[in-house]
Amino acid sequence: MRQELLTVGALLLVIWVVCEFAGLSRWLLLAAVLGYLSWHLYHIRRLARWLEDSSNRLPPAARGIWGYVYYRLEVKRRKAAKRKKQLGRLLQQFKASTQALPDATVVLDKAHRIQWMNDAATAILGVKRTDTGQPVTNLLRNPEFQRYLLSGKFENSINLESPHNKRIRVLIRIVPFERKQYLLLARDVTQQYLLEIMRRDFVSNASHELRTPLAVLQGSLEQLEGDLDRHPGLARPLARMKRQSERMMRILQDLLTLARLESRKEPEGKRAVNFSTLVGEVVEEARQASGIQGGHVINVEVEPDIGLLGNQEDLHAAVSNLVMNAVRYTPAGGEIRVAAFLISAGVRFEVVDTGPGIAPQHLQRLTERFYRVDVGRSREAGGTGLGLSIVKHILEQYHSELEISSTPGVGSSFGFALAREHLCELGPQACSA
Repeated sequence: MRQELLTVGALLLVIWVVCEFAGLSRWLLLAAVLGYLSWHLYHIRRLARWLEDSSNRLPPAARGIWGYVYYRLEVKRRKAAKRKKQLGRLLQQFKASTQALPDATVVLDKAHRIQWMNDAATAILGVKRTDTGQPVTNLLRNPEFQRYLLSGKFENSINLESPHNKRIRVLIRIVPFERKQYLLLARDVTQQYLLEIMRRDFVSNASHELRTPLAVLQGSLEQLEGDLDRHPGLARPLARMKRQSERMMRILQDLLTLARLESRKEPEGKRAVNFSTLVGEVVEEARQASGIQGGHVINVEVEPDIGLLGNQEDLHAAVSNLVMNAVRYTPAGGEIRVAAFLISAGVRFEVVDTGPGIAPQHLQRLTERFYRVDVGRSREAGGTGLGLSIVKHILEQYHSELEISSTPGVGSSFGFALAREHLCELGPQACSA
């Protein structure tokens, strides 16, 4: 470009000098300039035609600056064509690999409209090629899926019924990727779901069947305790047997509670519950249990008359398990803080203790059934290993989750938040389900 400017400038200077010394008209200089502009306009027209041409023919031949322009454009065109072929091959490989996947794969744009899907999406979700461009919520009308999609919290997956076939259970996961697009993945988990139902039914039926013989055993132990005057040597073994039978009964009751919770997705028998009063009752129960274990300093911070629409028995179980766990595992003389208060999003409940704390590697597994950080200590404290699992399932019915934080040697915090939609007016105008 610089050489072209120098050449044109030198040519115009020569023409001007010749015009001055030869006495020629300055119109010659103007004609030279117009000629130069005409040459550029000619090549601009040729360039426009070449760019509009969809064929792969070479650019026009030219000299000077336009020869360089055509050369650079051709180099860029060839590089772009090469990249296009590479991207085309990658796209074909992506489509081939996703078509081979047994899981349904659906690409969504930022407005959750369907952009592309594989064949498995048709078999599992019933999504067809003709559905491209439609919002995915028009096809997957499950309320749970819509809440999951709109929440924007895709760390976990959801298990629900396929809209295409009611006999199929699918595990759906959404993965965000660049340009605010989403990849919806769905896996057929019908077999695992049926096995889970079988396990649940077995646990429930076995627990029911075991309650009767266990109740008979407890009754027999009570009769034997009446004859301790004649057989004083039986006092200690009978006390151990009674203690273990009571523990077994608590385990059975918790297993039955879990089976009941797992069989439904929404709370049953919802009504207006004075959550503040419920927490106060649980705290009184905790103070009695605390007195047996040596006593704790229990501080209560509960806002009055917090109303919730829910199942009172379940809410009591959730609060009681968290508070009683703090009493069981906090050494005598330790502090326990129980709080319930309104927040902008709804209501929050939390229990903070000054117990021994929990190591980070255990936190993710605390809500698993029978998982214990310290087996010996847990049994000594009288826990069944099912309390936090019960709390987890109760909170899932309220679309919430248990929040746990702990520092070894400092203490632990357990809490949850219920959305504003669960709040309820108390008194004569109390809400109902």
